[in-house]
Amino acid sequence: MILTIGGMTLKQVKVKWLLFIVIALFVAGCSNNQASSENKSTSAAQKDGGTLNIAFQSEPTTLDPQITGNSSVKDAARNIYEGLVIFDSKGNVEPDLAEKIDISDDKKVYTFQLRKGVKFHNGKEMTADDAEASINRWIKLSSLGKTNFVGAQVKKTGDYTVELHLKTPNVNTLALLADPIPAAAIFPKEIIEKAPAEGATEFVGTGPFKLKEWKKNQYITLERFKDYSSKGRKIKKTPHVDEIKISFLSDESTRISGITAGQFDIALGVSSDNAAQIESTQNVKNKLAPGGFIGLFYNTQEGFFSDLNARKAVNATINAKDILSSSYGDSDYYELTSSIVNKKFPNYYSEEGKEEYNQHDEKKAKSYLKKAGYSGQELRLLTSRDYQDQYNTAVIVQQELEKIGVKVKLEVYDWATFTDKINDPKAWDIYPVDWAARSTIFQGFWTSGGAPVEKSTKYLDKIKAAASVKDARPAIDATQKYVWDELPFTLIGHKVNINAVSTHVKGYDFNLGPVFYNVSVNK
Repeated sequence: MILTIGGMTLKQVKVKWLLFIVIALFVAGCSNNQASSENKSTSAAQKDGGTLNIAFQSEPTTLDPQITGNSSVKDAARNIYEGLVIFDSKGNVEPDLAEKIDISDDKKVYTFQLRKGVKFHNGKEMTADDAEASINRWIKLSSLGKTNFVGAQVKKTGDYTVELHLKTPNVNTLALLADPIPAAAIFPKEIIEKAPAEGATEFVGTGPFKLKEWKKNQYITLERFKDYSSKGRKIKKTPHVDEIKISFLSDESTRISGITAGQFDIALGVSSDNAAQIESTQNVKNKLAPGGFIGLFYNTQEGFFSDLNARKAVNATINAKDILSSSYGDSDYYELTSSIVNKKFPNYYSEEGKEEYNQHDEKKAKSYLKKAGYSGQELRLLTSRDYQDQYNTAVIVQQELEKIGVKVKLEVYDWATFTDKINDPKAWDIYPVDWAARSTIFQGFWTSGGAPVEKSTKYLDKIKAAASVKDARPAIDATQKYVWDELPFTLIGHKVNINAVSTHVKGYDFNLGPVFYNVSVNK
């Protein structure tokens, strides 16, 4: 008798199973080889050891990131310190030193469960005492804390638990705590307690790198923190290099010649004028990222531009494309957009009021001038050559205003004098300036020396009071529309940040500034 299974003889079944096993083993072998190959590829892409040499445009004024909005401070300090939360690449907030976050039903109490076993660079374990002292200081001293957390306080409720108590709900609470500038960085409590308001003098954090040496006017050297681990975190930080050396070189040509000659691995602050030179260099490439917006700010408190029709006249005649191409060159280095927040951060991107953007309508502009009662008076347009893009913008704006019959005096100052001038409403009428890329709309940049804070507060408060970012969408759109209806400034467009990076650098990233802690140098 021949035994059959499913119409096949036993012999046929055995042959079929044998064939299946052979194929399975073959596939497994291929899979193992593929995994091995991928591991080798990853290993080849990220080598450990060596020194990452970076050229900064300027020296940080401090390494205390809680007290300043200086970009050089942020770019250096984010390797040293960490916060309770952190942004991902799309502007969403993820836990960092916090392991778990709970929010009360009334949105006024945020409970942070801290990770256990996290070490500071001095060997001490981070606990709730450190988080409590650090965040309370940040609330007191930082610009973000003082403007968004009035009356708020952090309280320790356990060895690894703290609560943030708010006077009123704020949907941006976690985003503010995640913002790297000025950062809600966690220091050891004992350093916080003796740190002056002007800035800490001991720079100890929990980050992937710790301070090794700071030679004033020359360089900062950071060394890998051997006890560092980001295990369990969604946003991984894996320090590969032994050291990061940051040199301070204000002259762009020196930074460029240094990276093209192999002296540096990364050079920050490449202008669009020099981008082509970088691209033509064999072993160096440009890395592009959102660089914030440039806007034309009006003195709405005194003088001609206190009249909305005067602001509308300027807004109507502006040719954004001409200005941006003059300031940034190729269209790869700027973006024509009416949104305050870059589209890379979709939660706060808005096109409300876009019909008012980039009109380039001289006839309409002259009509608004007439309504504003312009009588030939000279208007003061302030700028500084210290930032070439802002100077170029001012020159084009002067030309465009003169085309519609407006007399404009271009006043050029060094940056320190310029900033003093714009703080005096009697000293200016209009000026261009750029703002760093932000992932949210909580910053009151439209109040930059020209428009009273009170006018924007009601819009910002509605965003803060929303139950979620999704629920804040109507308030976000209303805020964007306010800018185009009331014109505290004219948004000209967004610029692109350009940094030069050697091709042997792996793992470089940009998230509201360059990220170095995952970089390896494969020379």
